[in-house]
Amino acid sequence: MSVESRIVAALAPFGDPIEAALLYAAAQDLPPRYYTFSCSSSGDDFGDDEPDCERWQVSIHFFAPLDENVVKRVKKTKSALFRAGFTWPRCEDASDQDGRHFVFECETVEEVEPDGEI
Repeated sequence: MSVESRIVAALAPFGDPIEAALLYAAAQDLPPRYYTFSCSSSGDDFGDDEPDCERWQVSIHFFAPLDENVVKRVKKTKSALFRAGFTWPRCEDASDQDGRHFVFECETVEEVEPDGEI
């Protein structure tokens, strides 16, 4: 299962839209709550000048209405990502006058096969 698929599977039970790197900023009709995410990767755990794993850095954004209490959702999001095999997420509250916005940052690794394939 890909890193992106693991993110979607972990967050799907919340029932809100989940989009990879989708910019909702230009959308006219935003859903009340949604997740977006982006991923980047690099080789790690090198031996004989080749990586033994691919380290993925993941950034997940959760948006919700300003007047909504999201304390439980933030905790449950962290737990869901951790149970899906990611490190315990660092979380930053980036909310502003337009709404609630939380940024979760975590990592995961995938083994690299001897032929260089993940």
